[in-house]
Amino acid sequence: MEIVAPYLLIPFGVLLILGIPVAFALGLACMVFLFFSGTTIPPLILVTEMYTAVNQFALLALPMFVLTGELLNRCDITEKLVEVARLVVGWLKGGLAHVNILASMFFAGISGSVLADAASLGPILIPAMVRERYPPAFSAAVTAASAVIGAIIPPSTVAIIIGGQLQISIGGLFAGGIIPGVLIGLSLMVTAYVISARRGYGDMHRFEGVIPIMKGSAKAAPALLIPFIILGGILGGIFTPTEAGAVAVLYSLLIGTLYYRTLDLRNLIEAMIGTAKVTASALVIVSTAIVFSRILTFFKIPQEILELLLAISDNRVVMALILIGFFLIMGTFMDALANMIILGPLLMPVATSQLGLGMTDIQFGLFLMISLLLGLITPPLGLLLFITAPIAKVSLERVSLAVIPFLVAELVVLLLIVFVPAITMAIPRALGLG
Repeated sequence: MEIVAPYLLIPFGVLLILGIPVAFALGLACMVFLFFSGTTIPPLILVTEMYTAVNQFALLALPMFVLTGELLNRCDITEKLVEVARLVVGWLKGGLAHVNILASMFFAGISGSVLADAASLGPILIPAMVRERYPPAFSAAVTAASAVIGAIIPPSTVAIIIGGQLQISIGGLFAGGIIPGVLIGLSLMVTAYVISARRGYGDMHRFEGVIPIMKGSAKAAPALLIPFIILGGILGGIFTPTEAGAVAVLYSLLIGTLYYRTLDLRNLIEAMIGTAKVTASALVIVSTAIVFSRILTFFKIPQEILELLLAISDNRVVMALILIGFFLIMGTFMDALANMIILGPLLMPVATSQLGLGMTDIQFGLFLMISLLLGLITPPLGLLLFITAPIAKVSLERVSLAVIPFLVAELVVLLLIVFVPAITMAIPRALGLG
Protein backbone atom coordinates (compact mmCIF):
# COMPACT_ATOMS: atom_id res chain seq x y z
CA MET A 1 0.00 0.00 0.00
CA GLU A 2 2.95 2.36 0.62
CA ILE A 3 3.65 2.26 -3.15
CA VAL A 4 0.06 1.98 -4.43
CA ALA A 5 -1.37 4.87 -2.41
CA PRO A 6 0.98 7.73 -3.49
CA TYR A 7 1.53 6.64 -7.07
CA LEU A 8 -1.90 5.21 -8.04
CA LEU A 9 -4.73 6.04 -5.66
CA ILE A 10 -3.81 9.67 -4.93
CA PRO A 11 -3.20 10.59 -8.61
CA PHE A 12 -6.53 8.95 -9.48
CA GLY A 13 -8.34 10.94 -6.79
CA VAL A 14 -6.71 14.21 -7.91
CA LEU A 15 -7.67 13.59 -11.53
CA LEU A 16 -11.30 12.94 -10.53
CA ILE A 17 -11.39 16.16 -8.49
CA LEU A 18 -10.07 18.03 -11.53
CA GLY A 19 -13.05 16.75 -13.53
CA ILE A 20 -11.19 14.29 -15.76
CA PRO A 21 -13.61 11.58 -17.07
CA VAL A 22 -13.34 8.35 -15.10
CA ALA A 23 -11.98 6.25 -17.98
CA PHE A 24 -9.12 8.67 -18.66
CA ALA A 25 -8.46 9.27 -14.96
CA LEU A 26 -7.97 5.52 -14.51
CA GLY A 27 -5.61 5.26 -17.48
CA LEU A 28 -3.55 8.31 -16.51
CA ALA A 29 -3.23 7.11 -12.90
CA CYS A 30 -1.94 3.77 -14.17
CA MET A 31 0.59 5.59 -16.35
CA VAL A 32 1.83 7.63 -13.39
CA PHE A 33 2.23 4.43 -11.37
CA LEU A 34 4.04 2.47 -14.08
CA PHE A 35 6.47 5.30 -14.95
CA PHE A 36 7.26 6.79 -11.53
CA SER A 37 6.70 4.18 -8.80
CA GLY A 38 9.91 2.27 -9.51
CA THR A 39 7.97 -0.97 -10.01
CA THR A 40 9.40 -3.73 -12.17
CA ILE A 41 6.14 -3.93 -14.17
CA PRO A 42 6.92 -2.74 -17.73
CA PRO A 43 4.88 0.31 -18.88
CA LEU A 44 3.91 -1.55 -22.07
CA ILE A 45 1.65 -3.69 -19.87
CA LEU A 46 -0.85 -0.80 -19.87
CA VAL A 47 -1.53 -1.26 -23.59
CA THR A 48 -1.43 -5.06 -23.67
CA GLU A 49 -3.73 -5.44 -20.65
CA MET A 50 -6.21 -2.88 -22.05
CA TYR A 51 -6.37 -4.91 -25.25
CA THR A 52 -6.70 -8.22 -23.40
CA ALA A 53 -9.50 -6.81 -21.22
CA VAL A 54 -11.80 -6.18 -24.18
CA ASN A 55 -10.59 -9.04 -26.40
CA GLN A 56 -13.20 -11.44 -25.03
CA PHE A 57 -15.86 -13.35 -26.94
CA ALA A 58 -18.36 -12.81 -24.11
CA LEU A 59 -18.18 -9.02 -24.54
CA LEU A 60 -19.53 -9.31 -28.09
CA ALA A 61 -22.90 -9.72 -26.39
CA LEU A 62 -22.69 -6.14 -25.09
CA PRO A 63 -23.27 -4.25 -28.37
CA MET A 64 -25.88 -6.83 -29.38
CA PHE A 65 -28.08 -6.21 -26.33
CA VAL A 66 -27.51 -2.45 -26.52
CA LEU A 67 -28.58 -2.50 -30.18
CA THR A 68 -31.69 -4.52 -29.28
CA GLY A 69 -32.74 -1.84 -26.80
CA GLU A 70 -31.93 0.97 -29.26
CA LEU A 71 -34.02 -0.67 -32.00
CA LEU A 72 -37.04 -1.25 -29.80
CA ASN A 73 -36.86 2.28 -28.39
CA ARG A 74 -37.42 3.45 -31.96
CA CYS A 75 -40.45 1.18 -32.40
CA ASP A 76 -42.53 3.25 -29.93
CA ILE A 77 -42.59 0.24 -27.64
CA THR A 78 -42.31 2.39 -24.50
CA GLU A 79 -45.88 3.66 -24.79
CA LYS A 80 -47.19 0.12 -25.30
CA LEU A 81 -45.39 -1.14 -22.17
CA VAL A 82 -46.76 1.77 -20.14
CA GLU A 83 -50.28 1.01 -21.36
CA VAL A 84 -50.01 -2.65 -20.33
CA ALA A 85 -48.71 -1.63 -16.91
CA ARG A 86 -51.56 0.89 -16.53
CA LEU A 87 -54.19 -1.76 -17.25
CA VAL A 88 -52.62 -4.25 -14.83
CA VAL A 89 -51.87 -2.07 -11.77
CA GLY A 90 -53.15 1.42 -12.57
CA TRP A 91 -56.34 0.90 -10.55
CA LEU A 92 -54.50 0.38 -7.25
CA LYS A 93 -53.91 3.19 -4.75
CA GLY A 94 -50.89 5.06 -6.01
CA GLY A 95 -51.73 3.68 -9.45
CA LEU A 96 -49.35 5.64 -11.65
CA ALA A 97 -46.47 5.00 -9.24
CA HIS A 98 -47.13 1.27 -9.66
CA VAL A 99 -47.38 1.74 -13.44
CA ASN A 100 -43.99 3.45 -13.35
CA ILE A 101 -42.40 0.57 -11.43
CA LEU A 102 -44.02 -2.22 -13.47
CA ALA A 103 -43.12 -0.48 -16.74
CA SER A 104 -39.50 -0.37 -15.54
CA MET A 105 -39.63 -4.11 -14.90
CA PHE A 106 -40.99 -4.69 -18.43
CA PHE A 107 -38.44 -2.32 -19.92
CA ALA A 108 -35.60 -4.03 -18.02
CA GLY A 109 -36.23 -7.21 -19.98
CA ILE A 110 -35.70 -5.28 -23.21
CA SER A 111 -33.01 -2.64 -22.69
CA GLY A 112 -30.93 -4.04 -19.81
CA SER A 113 -29.84 -0.48 -19.05
CA VAL A 114 -30.48 1.75 -16.03
CA LEU A 115 -30.00 5.06 -17.84
CA ALA A 116 -32.09 3.96 -20.84
CA ASP A 117 -34.92 3.07 -18.46
CA ALA A 118 -34.91 6.47 -16.74
CA ALA A 119 -34.43 8.45 -19.95
CA SER A 120 -37.21 6.60 -21.82
CA LEU A 121 -39.87 6.29 -19.13
CA GLY A 122 -39.18 9.52 -17.22
CA PRO A 123 -40.44 11.99 -19.83
CA ILE A 124 -43.65 9.97 -20.24
CA LEU A 125 -44.55 9.01 -16.68
CA ILE A 126 -43.28 11.91 -14.55
CA PRO A 127 -45.52 14.54 -16.26
CA ALA A 128 -48.43 12.07 -16.19
CA MET A 129 -47.96 11.54 -12.44
CA VAL A 130 -47.76 15.29 -11.79
CA ARG A 131 -51.04 15.80 -13.70
CA GLU A 132 -52.71 13.26 -11.38
CA ARG A 133 -51.71 15.13 -8.19
CA TYR A 134 -48.50 13.26 -7.37
CA PRO A 135 -45.83 15.64 -6.03
CA PRO A 136 -43.06 16.24 -8.61
CA ALA A 137 -40.34 15.11 -6.17
CA PHE A 138 -42.18 11.86 -5.43
CA SER A 139 -42.69 11.22 -9.16
CA ALA A 140 -38.99 11.75 -9.87
CA ALA A 141 -38.00 9.55 -6.92
CA VAL A 142 -40.19 6.64 -8.06
CA THR A 143 -38.75 6.86 -11.57
CA ALA A 144 -35.14 6.94 -10.35
CA ALA A 145 -35.59 4.11 -7.85
CA SER A 146 -37.38 1.83 -10.32
CA ALA A 147 -34.82 2.50 -13.07
CA VAL A 148 -32.28 0.50 -11.03
CA ILE A 149 -34.24 -2.64 -11.98
CA GLY A 150 -33.15 -2.08 -15.59
CA ALA A 151 -29.77 -3.69 -14.98
CA ILE A 152 -30.97 -6.47 -12.67
CA ILE A 153 -33.76 -8.28 -14.51
CA PRO A 154 -32.17 -10.08 -17.48
CA PRO A 155 -30.91 -9.48 -20.05
CA SER A 156 -28.46 -7.14 -18.33
CA THR A 157 -25.54 -5.42 -20.05
CA VAL A 158 -23.88 -4.96 -16.65
CA ALA A 159 -24.13 -8.69 -15.90
CA ILE A 160 -22.39 -9.44 -19.21
CA ILE A 161 -19.41 -7.26 -18.26
CA ILE A 162 -19.22 -8.54 -14.66
CA GLY A 163 -19.48 -12.15 -15.79
CA GLY A 164 -16.79 -11.69 -18.44
CA GLN A 165 -14.32 -9.95 -16.13
CA LEU A 166 -14.86 -12.02 -12.96
CA GLN A 167 -15.21 -15.35 -14.79
CA ILE A 168 -18.75 -15.86 -13.48
CA SER A 169 -21.35 -17.65 -15.60
CA ILE A 170 -23.31 -14.97 -17.49
CA GLY A 171 -26.25 -17.35 -17.81
CA GLY A 172 -26.05 -17.89 -14.04
CA LEU A 173 -26.09 -14.12 -13.41
CA PHE A 174 -29.07 -13.74 -15.75
CA ALA A 175 -30.97 -16.51 -13.98
CA GLY A 176 -29.92 -15.28 -10.53
CA GLY A 177 -31.13 -11.74 -11.26
CA ILE A 178 -34.77 -12.74 -11.83
CA ILE A 179 -35.91 -13.09 -8.21
CA PRO A 180 -33.95 -10.08 -6.86
CA GLY A 181 -35.31 -7.91 -9.69
CA VAL A 182 -38.88 -8.95 -8.97
CA LEU A 183 -38.40 -8.51 -5.21
CA ILE A 184 -37.04 -4.99 -5.68
CA GLY A 185 -40.02 -4.15 -7.91
CA LEU A 186 -42.48 -5.49 -5.33
CA SER A 187 -40.74 -3.68 -2.46
CA LEU A 188 -40.96 -0.41 -4.37
CA MET A 189 -44.65 -0.98 -5.09
CA VAL A 190 -45.37 -1.64 -1.42
CA THR A 191 -43.48 1.52 -0.46
CA ALA A 192 -45.33 3.58 -3.08
CA TYR A 193 -48.68 2.17 -1.92
CA VAL A 194 -48.05 3.03 1.75
CA ILE A 195 -46.84 6.56 0.97
CA SER A 196 -49.69 7.24 -1.48
CA ALA A 197 -52.35 5.89 0.91
CA ARG A 198 -51.06 7.89 3.87
CA ARG A 199 -50.64 11.15 1.99
CA GLY A 200 -53.53 10.88 -0.44
CA TYR A 201 -51.42 10.96 -3.59
CA GLY A 202 -52.93 10.42 -7.01
CA ASP A 203 -56.34 9.85 -8.59
CA MET A 204 -58.18 6.55 -8.28
CA HIS A 205 -59.06 4.61 -11.46
CA ARG A 206 -61.42 1.72 -11.95
CA PHE A 207 -60.29 -1.74 -12.98
CA GLU A 208 -61.04 -2.06 -16.69
CA GLY A 209 -61.23 -5.85 -16.73
CA VAL A 210 -59.29 -8.78 -18.14
CA ILE A 211 -60.17 -8.30 -21.81
CA PRO A 212 -58.52 -4.83 -22.13
CA ILE A 213 -55.43 -6.27 -20.39
CA MET A 214 -55.30 -9.09 -22.94
CA LYS A 215 -55.70 -6.66 -25.85
CA GLY A 216 -53.00 -4.33 -24.51
CA SER A 217 -50.67 -7.25 -23.83
CA ALA A 218 -51.18 -8.54 -27.37
CA LYS A 219 -49.86 -5.24 -28.79
CA ALA A 220 -46.72 -5.38 -26.63
CA ALA A 221 -46.35 -9.17 -26.68
CA PRO A 222 -43.66 -9.40 -29.40
CA ALA A 223 -41.37 -7.09 -27.40
CA LEU A 224 -42.22 -8.73 -24.07
CA LEU A 225 -41.22 -12.11 -25.51
CA ILE A 226 -37.60 -11.02 -25.97
CA PRO A 227 -36.38 -11.84 -22.43
CA PHE A 228 -38.08 -15.24 -22.61
CA ILE A 229 -36.42 -16.01 -25.95
CA ILE A 230 -33.02 -14.91 -24.64
CA LEU A 231 -33.27 -16.70 -21.30
CA GLY A 232 -34.91 -19.78 -22.77
CA GLY A 233 -32.17 -20.10 -25.36
CA ILE A 234 -29.28 -19.53 -22.93
CA LEU A 235 -30.62 -21.64 -20.08
CA GLY A 236 -31.80 -24.35 -22.46
CA GLY A 237 -28.32 -24.65 -23.94
CA ILE A 238 -29.49 -23.61 -27.42
CA PHE A 239 -27.10 -20.67 -27.69
CA THR A 240 -24.49 -18.75 -25.72
CA PRO A 241 -25.15 -15.24 -24.29
CA THR A 242 -23.26 -13.75 -27.26
CA GLU A 243 -25.33 -15.73 -29.74
CA ALA A 244 -28.44 -14.76 -27.78
CA GLY A 245 -27.59 -11.11 -28.39
CA ALA A 246 -27.41 -11.73 -32.15
CA VAL A 247 -30.76 -13.56 -32.04
CA ALA A 248 -32.29 -10.65 -30.10
CA VAL A 249 -31.06 -8.13 -32.70
CA LEU A 250 -32.47 -10.20 -35.58
CA TYR A 251 -35.79 -10.65 -33.75
CA SER A 252 -35.96 -6.88 -33.01
CA LEU A 253 -35.35 -6.07 -36.67
CA LEU A 254 -38.13 -8.43 -37.72
CA ILE A 255 -40.79 -7.17 -35.32
CA GLY A 256 -39.75 -3.54 -35.87
CA THR A 257 -40.13 -3.77 -39.64
CA LEU A 258 -42.84 -6.42 -40.08
CA TYR A 259 -45.02 -6.19 -36.94
CA TYR A 260 -44.81 -2.63 -35.60
CA ARG A 261 -43.71 -1.20 -38.99
CA THR A 262 -42.06 1.81 -37.36
CA LEU A 263 -38.44 0.84 -37.95
CA ASP A 264 -37.09 2.45 -41.11
CA LEU A 265 -33.57 3.00 -42.46
CA ARG A 266 -33.13 6.31 -40.63
CA ASN A 267 -34.08 4.74 -37.29
CA LEU A 268 -31.78 1.79 -37.96
CA ILE A 269 -28.81 4.09 -38.62
CA GLU A 270 -29.59 6.15 -35.49
CA ALA A 271 -29.81 2.94 -33.43
CA MET A 272 -26.43 1.74 -34.72
CA ILE A 273 -24.80 5.10 -33.99
CA GLY A 274 -26.28 5.11 -30.47
CA THR A 275 -25.04 1.54 -29.93
CA ALA A 276 -21.52 2.45 -31.07
CA LYS A 277 -21.37 5.38 -28.62
CA VAL A 278 -22.65 3.38 -25.63
CA THR A 279 -20.45 0.35 -26.37
CA ALA A 280 -17.32 2.40 -26.97
CA SER A 281 -17.71 4.39 -23.75
CA ALA A 282 -18.32 1.21 -21.75
CA LEU A 283 -15.32 -0.64 -23.21
CA VAL A 284 -12.95 2.27 -22.64
CA ILE A 285 -13.93 2.23 -18.97
CA VAL A 286 -13.60 -1.57 -18.83
CA SER A 287 -10.12 -1.57 -20.41
CA THR A 288 -8.59 1.07 -18.13
CA ALA A 289 -10.39 -0.19 -15.01
CA ILE A 290 -9.02 -3.69 -15.61
CA VAL A 291 -5.42 -2.42 -15.60
CA PHE A 292 -6.09 -0.38 -12.46
CA SER A 293 -7.62 -3.43 -10.77
CA ARG A 294 -4.80 -5.77 -11.75
CA ILE A 295 -2.17 -3.43 -10.34
CA LEU A 296 -4.04 -3.46 -7.02
CA THR A 297 -4.32 -7.25 -7.14
CA PHE A 298 -0.61 -7.66 -8.01
CA PHE A 299 0.30 -5.79 -4.81
CA LYS A 300 -2.07 -8.01 -2.77
CA ILE A 301 -4.48 -5.25 -1.82
CA PRO A 302 -7.41 -7.79 -1.58
CA GLN A 303 -5.59 -9.63 1.22
CA GLU A 304 -4.99 -6.36 3.05
CA ILE A 305 -8.69 -5.45 2.74
CA LEU A 306 -9.72 -8.85 4.11
CA GLU A 307 -7.34 -8.49 7.04
CA LEU A 308 -8.66 -4.97 7.71
CA LEU A 309 -12.28 -6.13 7.71
CA LEU A 310 -11.49 -9.07 9.98
CA ALA A 311 -9.66 -6.68 12.31
CA ILE A 312 -12.82 -4.57 12.55
CA SER A 313 -15.17 -7.51 13.03
CA ASP A 314 -15.57 -11.14 12.00
CA ASN A 315 -19.37 -10.87 12.27
CA ARG A 316 -21.01 -11.43 8.88
CA VAL A 317 -23.70 -8.83 9.48
CA VAL A 318 -21.18 -6.13 10.39
CA MET A 319 -18.96 -7.02 7.41
CA ALA A 320 -21.94 -6.92 5.05
CA LEU A 321 -23.06 -3.53 6.35
CA ILE A 322 -19.53 -2.14 5.97
CA LEU A 323 -19.32 -3.37 2.37
CA ILE A 324 -22.78 -2.06 1.50
CA GLY A 325 -21.96 1.36 2.95
CA PHE A 326 -18.67 1.41 1.06
CA PHE A 327 -20.37 0.41 -2.22
CA LEU A 328 -23.07 3.07 -1.81
CA ILE A 329 -20.47 5.78 -1.27
CA MET A 330 -18.35 4.63 -4.22
CA GLY A 331 -21.41 4.26 -6.44
CA THR A 332 -22.47 7.80 -5.59
CA PHE A 333 -19.17 9.44 -6.52
CA MET A 334 -17.88 7.28 -9.38
CA ASP A 335 -19.13 5.47 -12.47
CA ALA A 336 -20.86 2.22 -11.44
CA LEU A 337 -19.28 0.17 -14.23
CA ALA A 338 -15.75 1.29 -13.35
CA ASN A 339 -16.45 0.50 -9.71
CA MET A 340 -17.58 -3.01 -10.59
CA ILE A 341 -14.44 -3.72 -12.63
CA ILE A 342 -12.11 -2.31 -9.96
CA LEU A 343 -13.83 -3.47 -6.78
CA GLY A 344 -15.04 -6.84 -8.07
CA PRO A 345 -11.64 -8.58 -8.20
CA LEU A 346 -10.54 -6.80 -5.00
CA LEU A 347 -13.50 -7.81 -2.87
CA MET A 348 -14.46 -11.13 -4.41
CA PRO A 349 -11.98 -13.02 -2.17
CA VAL A 350 -13.44 -11.23 0.86
CA ALA A 351 -17.04 -12.01 -0.06
CA THR A 352 -16.55 -15.61 -1.17
CA SER A 353 -14.10 -16.63 1.58
CA GLN A 354 -15.48 -18.68 4.47
CA LEU A 355 -13.66 -16.22 6.73
CA GLY A 356 -15.64 -13.44 5.06
CA LEU A 357 -19.25 -13.54 3.86
CA GLY A 358 -19.13 -17.04 2.38
CA MET A 359 -21.03 -16.12 -0.79
CA THR A 360 -21.13 -18.05 -4.04
CA ASP A 361 -19.68 -16.41 -7.16
CA ILE A 362 -23.13 -15.68 -8.62
CA GLN A 363 -24.40 -14.35 -5.30
CA PHE A 364 -21.41 -12.01 -5.03
CA GLY A 365 -21.79 -10.84 -8.64
CA LEU A 366 -25.39 -9.78 -8.01
CA PHE A 367 -24.54 -8.29 -4.61
CA LEU A 368 -21.76 -6.23 -6.18
CA MET A 369 -23.95 -5.13 -9.08
CA ILE A 370 -27.00 -4.13 -7.05
CA SER A 371 -24.99 -2.41 -4.29
CA LEU A 372 -23.19 -0.16 -6.76
CA LEU A 373 -26.35 0.49 -8.79
CA LEU A 374 -28.06 1.73 -5.63
CA GLY A 375 -25.28 4.32 -5.47
CA LEU A 376 -26.99 5.87 -8.51
CA ILE A 377 -29.92 6.91 -6.32
CA THR A 378 -28.02 7.60 -3.10
CA PRO A 379 -28.47 11.28 -2.12
CA PRO A 380 -27.21 13.81 -2.83
CA LEU A 381 -25.08 12.92 -5.87
CA GLY A 382 -26.77 9.84 -7.35
CA LEU A 383 -26.69 10.12 -11.16
CA LEU A 384 -30.32 9.02 -11.61
CA LEU A 385 -31.46 11.86 -9.35
CA PHE A 386 -29.73 14.31 -11.69
CA ILE A 387 -31.62 12.76 -14.64
CA THR A 388 -35.13 12.70 -13.14
CA ALA A 389 -35.10 15.99 -11.17
CA PRO A 390 -34.98 18.25 -14.27
CA ILE A 391 -37.75 16.21 -15.94
CA ALA A 392 -39.95 16.79 -12.87
CA LYS A 393 -38.83 20.46 -12.71
CA VAL A 394 -37.97 20.14 -9.03
CA SER A 395 -34.83 20.71 -6.98
CA LEU A 396 -32.30 17.94 -6.42
CA GLU A 397 -32.66 18.38 -2.65
CA ARG A 398 -36.38 17.57 -2.72
CA VAL A 399 -35.87 14.50 -4.90
CA SER A 400 -33.06 13.36 -2.58
CA LEU A 401 -35.45 13.43 0.39
CA ALA A 402 -38.28 11.75 -1.54
CA VAL A 403 -36.09 8.85 -2.72
CA ILE A 404 -34.95 7.79 0.79
CA PRO A 405 -37.93 5.45 1.56
CA PHE A 406 -37.43 3.69 -1.78
CA LEU A 407 -33.68 3.37 -1.19
CA VAL A 408 -34.37 1.82 2.22
CA ALA A 409 -36.77 -0.71 0.62
CA GLU A 410 -34.11 -1.70 -1.91
CA LEU A 411 -31.47 -2.01 0.81
CA VAL A 412 -33.71 -4.48 2.66
CA VAL A 413 -33.77 -6.67 -0.48
CA LEU A 414 -29.99 -6.29 -0.77
CA LEU A 415 -29.53 -7.61 2.77
CA LEU A 416 -31.77 -10.57 1.92
CA ILE A 417 -29.51 -11.30 -1.06
CA VAL A 418 -26.52 -11.49 1.31
CA PHE A 419 -28.09 -13.66 4.00
CA VAL A 420 -30.63 -15.74 2.03
CA PRO A 421 -28.62 -17.42 -0.76
CA ALA A 422 -31.74 -19.03 -2.24
CA ILE A 423 -32.90 -15.63 -3.53
CA THR A 424 -30.05 -15.53 -6.02
CA MET A 425 -29.18 -19.21 -6.27
CA ALA A 426 -32.52 -21.05 -6.44
CA ILE A 427 -33.05 -20.63 -10.18
CA PRO A 428 -29.38 -21.09 -11.23
CA ARG A 429 -29.13 -24.27 -9.15
CA ALA A 430 -32.39 -25.61 -10.54
CA LEU A 431 -30.96 -25.10 -14.04
CA GLY A 432 -27.57 -26.57 -13.15
CA LEU A 433 -25.73 -23.22 -13.37
CA GLY A 434 -24.73 -22.69 -9.76
